[in-house]
Amino acid sequence: MQDYYTIPAEDFHKHSHVKFQFVNTHVDLCRMFARELVDLIKSKAATNQMTKVILPVGPLDYRAFAELCNEEGVSCESLVIFSMDEYVYADDTAIPFDHSLSFRAFYQHNLLDILDEDKKLPEEQLVMPDPADLDRVHRKMEQFGSIDVTYGGFGINGHFAFNSPPMEEVDLETFKNTSVRIVPTREGDIIQMAIGGTMGNIEMIPPKGCTLGMKELLSAQKIHLTFMRSWHAGVLRRALFGPVTPMFPGSLAQLHPNVKVTVTDIAAKLPPVSILQTPGD
Repeated sequence: MQDYYTIPAEDFHKHSHVKFQFVNTHVDLCRMFARELVDLIKSKAATNQMTKVILPVGPLDYRAFAELCNEEGVSCESLVIFSMDEYVYADDTAIPFDHSLSFRAFYQHNLLDILDEDKKLPEEQLVMPDPADLDRVHRKMEQFGSIDVTYGGFGINGHFAFNSPPMEEVDLETFKNTSVRIVPTREGDIIQMAIGGTMGNIEMIPPKGCTLGMKELLSAQKIHLTFMRSWHAGVLRRALFGPVTPMFPGSLAQLHPNVKVTVTDIAAKLPPVSILQTPGD
């Protein structure tokens, strides 16, 4: 049994330098995200600065953010979004917009279409990792400047974007410096998406992904992690309190000096642990 799985939520702050906050539900979490990002845009726009964020697809519902922008008259003309990843076919081409798993389409339907016309995000300021032009992300980061916040969470195998546990042994420093690239979707990624996104249809999940690397994800001035699912109870404890290792990529967040974590009630619960001991316990 690993001790980090037994840490109660009220004691999280005793075991990590990161800042924890707790909300009741996923709806509350999305509203919190909306409030935080709108306030950041307002603050930076007041001094004529752009707001640059890395965003995931899936954990957060961006409609709450779009609706708050509309309500408070906040334009996204000074916002730049770098998407964490996108699915890729076997021939290294990005899946089309009309594919049901298209991350680009997710942004369109759950964010861009909801913004009022005068609040729209400029097309060139939604930056998707492009398998046909891997350096585009770097050029855009150089153009707009350093990332303010990386928002995200971790998969069941600890993946952060499509940075999954490596198939071959790699040292921590090498993995920490992985950059934008095409990677195979791992078994854990496929199963997680089949359960949560395709109603069990494993065959429709593309075999590859184009992803930002750990270098880009960790480059932000701040990382804000969100955990809202029942199985996140174990994942967040393994990532934030367990050993830092490429075999659980999310654990590298422990190396960042400015991390905030928001946890829902269901994700804060203690996961079950085995009463059996293995050699060395």
